[in-house]
Amino acid sequence: MMEPIYAKCNKSCGHKFYVQHFKKDKLQHTIEKTYFTCPNCGREYICFYTDDYTRNLQSRIRELFRQMKWASSDELERLKQEESNLKEEIIHSMSEVRKLIKV
Repeated sequence: MMEPIYAKCNKSCGHKFYVQHFKKDKLQHTIEKTYFTCPNCGREYICFYTDDYTRNLQSRIRELFRQMKWASSDELERLKQEESNLKEEIIHSMSEVRKLIKV
C-alpha cells in the first residue's frame, strides 16, 4: 500500500486532496495508463504509461530492492549500479510507450 500523496487540481478547480490509490486503464495491446483523478471535478492526471516490457523492468527493480536489504557492501555497490541502469532503461521505455500512443 502506498502512502497518500498530497495533490492540488492545478489545471481545473484548485481542489486540494490526497491521492491514496492510482487507477489503471488498459489501452491498446499491452499498454496501461496509470493515473488519478480530482475527486471534486474529475480532472484526470496521467502519471505514466507502461507496456509488458516496462512492467517487467519495474518488477526487476523491486527484486533488486529486496536483495539490497541483505547485501554485503561489495554486493550492494554492484546492485546499486544495476538499479541505476534499470532506472535509465525504464525512463527510456516509458518515453517510447508514450510516443506509441501519441500523447
